[in-house]
Amino acid sequence: MKESVRKLGLIGAGLWAITEDKVNDLVKELIDKGDISKEEGKKAIQDMLEERKKQKLDLEKKISEKIQESILKTDVFAKKDMHELESRIETLEDEIQRIKNKEKVFFK
Repeated sequence: MKESVRKLGLIGAGLWAITEDKVNDLVKELIDKGDISKEEGKKAIQDMLEERKKQKLDLEKKISEKIQESILKTDVFAKKDMHELESRIETLEDEIQRIKNKEKVFFK
């Protein structure tokens, strides 16, 4: 029984890394040994798969946050920054053209 509990603990600890087939195999093994009932096995599989999904989403979120932190620390331009600069350049070019047009009229 202690070995079965240990296996379930290990499954929970690294759940995101194992496949659904492996979870099914481990739970089937526990059922075959009589350590848990079929109903407990079904519940354990369902719980483990839900936990696996949660762990995967949590890991993806943490990775995304770390990537964003790294980007901010390296002062890399984002697309948004580039579009803002392009817009400002266009505004300046328009203003320069407007000033040039006024000078042409003034010096005629």
